[in-house]
Amino acid sequence: MRSYFWLDLKQLNDIYRFKTEEYSHTAVNKFNVMPDSLPDWVFDFMPCRGGYFVGNVSPAKMDFRWFCLGNCIAILSSLATPEQAAAIMDLIEARWDELVGEMPLKICYPAMEGIEWRIVTGCDPKNTRWSYHNGGSWPGQLSFLV
Repeated sequence: MRSYFWLDLKQLNDIYRFKTEEYSHTAVNKFNVMPDSLPDWVFDFMPCRGGYFVGNVSPAKMDFRWFCLGNCIAILSSLATPEQAAAIMDLIEARWDELVGEMPLKICYPAMEGIEWRIVTGCDPKNTRWSYHNGGSWPGQLSFLV
């Protein structure tokens, strides 16, 4: 988990240069993640100092979204190394405006929108971006950061 799910600027650059279709115990790209699957926003989101555990790793694709609760629990449970814990906190500090701004800490970043939101939520109005229910704003999760 500490290596496969970890994303920082170095890992992001490595993924960008991954070869695909590697299948052996010596493969560098263990999950055959396609460099084309890197979302544009992640390059701007990732600070020089900082990193986080991604939401999911599956064949050919990673879920690059930031999930606050999982990263905070990784720190609290010592799943994150001390260096990774510091990097997670550095990311929160560097991206404070995006992750906290004028509202309680966002549980997920970025929130789904457009066609992705329609497909996943079925256009449920309770799940609009940054709405309380499931759109990425859960004020109670702030306690895990504190």
